[in-house]
Amino acid sequence: MGFLVKNLIFFVITIAGGILLTDCSGRKFQTTLRPLPTDIAMYGRVASHEFYDSSVFSFPLKKVWEYDASAGFGTGTPVIIGTTMFFGTLQGELHAINAETGTRIGFFKTFSPVQASPILFHSLLVYATESGKENLVAYRPSDEEEMWVKDLGGVVASPVVADNHLIVGGLNGELVSYDQFGKEEWSVDTKAPIRSSPCAWKDTVFCASTNGIVYAINIEKGEVKWKFSTGTSIYAGLTVANGTVIIASRDSSVYLVEASSGKLMKRIQLRNKIMATPSVSDSTFYVSSLDGLVTAFRLHDGEKIWQFAAKSVINTTPFVTPKAIFIASLDKFLYALSPNDGSIMWKTEIPARIKTTPLVWKNSLYLAAEDKTIYCFRSE
Repeated sequence: MGFLVKNLIFFVITIAGGILLTDCSGRKFQTTLRPLPTDIAMYGRVASHEFYDSSVFSFPLKKVWEYDASAGFGTGTPVIIGTTMFFGTLQGELHAINAETGTRIGFFKTFSPVQASPILFHSLLVYATESGKENLVAYRPSDEEEMWVKDLGGVVASPVVADNHLIVGGLNGELVSYDQFGKEEWSVDTKAPIRSSPCAWKDTVFCASTNGIVYAINIEKGEVKWKFSTGTSIYAGLTVANGTVIIASRDSSVYLVEASSGKLMKRIQLRNKIMATPSVSDSTFYVSSLDGLVTAFRLHDGEKIWQFAAKSVINTTPFVTPKAIFIASLDKFLYALSPNDGSIMWKTEIPARIKTTPLVWKNSLYLAAEDKTIYCFRSE
């Protein structure tokens, strides 16, 4: 009798667990993708990784809503498609919320941490996870259906879309190009895990791996045009502007490399390691480093324009707007700096440290903090 009772209990628990698992893993957002010209549909907003938006703010800013994600955030920024914000968590979830109001639309379990930004590819929302065998997933919210999945040994670097190609770097060292149906078009083996988000310019995609080598690859054919070695690991995403690839390395250096040839134009030595992707606007690029410094440089010659010092580590990318550069730091402060001289125009303290790059969209500023909350600020 005891044996039958134990087996009955086991059966009930198994069935209940199966129901719970099915409910948690169901791909349900109850939303349809409606792309708009104002979208921020990939990491860095565009394939070249500018981290720029034309929004204009007047200070001070006012917090208008906050969203409790009940989990921490990775290094990838949220993306906004139409009016829907999508982002992943380190607890292994993908959330969809209304970017204007902060209201939850839906979320589902990914069962592995999400470090990279999701990305819009045709009518698909593509997201990546750090581990598991299904670590690159193309999902169509309108049908609530996975269209295809891939295994790249885990993905932590945010993908890029360029010339109708989805280009993704995996922890298995492969940089792979896919079409909208999930067909592999080409792949390049970098021989080391890829933790740096690739960027693209004209007909070329640029990728770096933890062996310190940067590759320039033809987007259509997958042919390697040139290689450049920094001699140490690269974790920060790459940025390209006006024919120059900006490479931020863990050797505390920034390398300016000619995009067409791979020729070193200038090496800039900083005081500490760089973990965040540089941003760029017009003729100026911005670099944050782990000693809490943000430095503005002229793009054409690498000369320093100004420098700002926070009270703690900065491992996030400066987000650029016409009248303010937004900086987030582990000192729990969000700063708005003058693009002219780096002076503080406004700052506010957040209840937790900030490790995720701020995001600007339609005169709203979004911030994901370590207290598991996304904050939205707007001008008063």
